Amino acid sequence: MKPKIVIISGLTASGKTALSITLAQQFNAEIISADSRQVYQGLDIGSAKITPSEMQGIPHHCLDLVDPTQNTHYSVGDFQRDAYREIDAIIARDKLPILVGGTGLYTRAVAEGYGFDTEPNLPRYNVLQICLTPPNTILAPKVKQRNTERVAQGMFDETRKLLAKGVPSDFLYKLGLEYRLNVRYLQNEIDLTTYYDELYHQTVQFIKRQRTWYRKENPVYTHYLTDPAQYLPQATQLMRDFLIND
Repeated sequence: MKPKIVIISGLTASGKTALSITLAQQFNAEIISADSRQVYQGLDIGSAKITPSEMQGIPHHCLDLVDPTQNTHYSVGDFQRDAYREIDAIIARDKLPILVGGTGLYTRAVAEGYGFDTEPNLPRYNVLQICLTPPNTILAPKVKQRNTERVAQGMFDETRKLLAKGVPSDFLYKLGLEYRLNVRYLQNEIDLTTYYDELYHQTVQFIKRQRTWYRKENPVYTHYLTDPAQYLPQATQLMRDFLIND
């Protein structure tokens, strides 16, 4: 019998973090971040990295793994390796591993047991994926609010510090969305009004691409939740059924 893991995936600003904390508290779980930018040290505000207070005592893994000053690319294969290590350690502690994040390639690589270099896929775990896909009418105002809050929290200063520490501007540029536009704003390529406008529209386009990706998830283990008011009861029931059944 394969060990069981849960994945909380879904769209940007859909509420993955808050839901995962509550579920982790209920089900004696630890969380593995599945976010391609949160693996980098110092990329906190722009990547919406969870803060220690927001963790509420729940252990989190696969955060701050890479020093961005080294201009090192962290691949999906790197994440799969690190996630496997953390999953197995969590299971050994008799706790439930929950992968949480919106980098679909990361979560799918673990769920499907991706083989690389022509190796076959070999799934290691029995998976339940809860995918949050609320409508754009819910997400759009959240995106606007989040963008304003991040700037107020010091996102530009964070980017200035990263550049001052020697993180290459082209490295930040390749990370997309916030960091690309932060660099453009700090280099006086765009003004603040244009910054907010482009960040909103580019984030909406990114969410559209995420929707396309998540529609293609494996239906055997994936369940879609669309109403934030029902996330917790629906996710709780899904997890109870999953953990009880052999």
